[in-house]
Amino acid sequence: MKIQLQFKNIVDDPRCRILINDQVLFAGITQPQHAFDVDASEGACRLTIVHHDKAPEHTIVENGIIVRDRSFELERCVIDGYDLQELVWHSQFVADDGAVYNSCLFFGPNGEFQLDFENPALRWILRTRHEKNNNDPYWAEDYESYVRACRLLNKSI
Repeated sequence: MKIQLQFKNIVDDPRCRILINDQVLFAGITQPQHAFDVDASEGACRLTIVHHDKAPEHTIVENGIIVRDRSFELERCVIDGYDLQELVWHSQFVADDGAVYNSCLFFGPNGEFQLDFENPALRWILRTRHEKNNNDPYWAEDYESYVRACRLLNKSI
C-alpha cells in the first residue's frame, strides 16, 4: 500500500509519528510531504498521526490571544493513488487530555489523529461513498470489474 501525506501551516518544527496499525513509518520533525510504501495485509487499517513533544512554552499568548503556536494541519491524504478528499473527515483527533475532536485535521495539542479504513483502499472508498451518499448501488460490481481490468493490464505488460 502506498501512502502520501501532505501537511501545511507547519509552525515551529512540530514533532510527529506516523503509523499504519502499529507499524511506525516516520518519527521526527513534521515535513510538508511524506510518502511510504507499506506492507499491510487486507482488512482493517488505522492511520495514526501522533503530535507530541509540544510544551506550554510552544504557545505564545499576548493579551489573551494566541499569536504563535507549534502546530500543523493535514492537507491531503492519498492511499494507493486515490485522494481521500472528503473521506479524510471520517477521522478523529484524540488529545492527550482525553478530548475528542471529530473531523479535525489540525494538530495543535499533543494527541493523535486516527483514520480507520480498509485495505484495499479503493473498495473502502467506493463502499463508504455509497453508504454516505447512497449514490452508487453497483459499487461492488464496479470494484470487481476494476480489479479484473487491472489484472489483465498487468499480464500484458
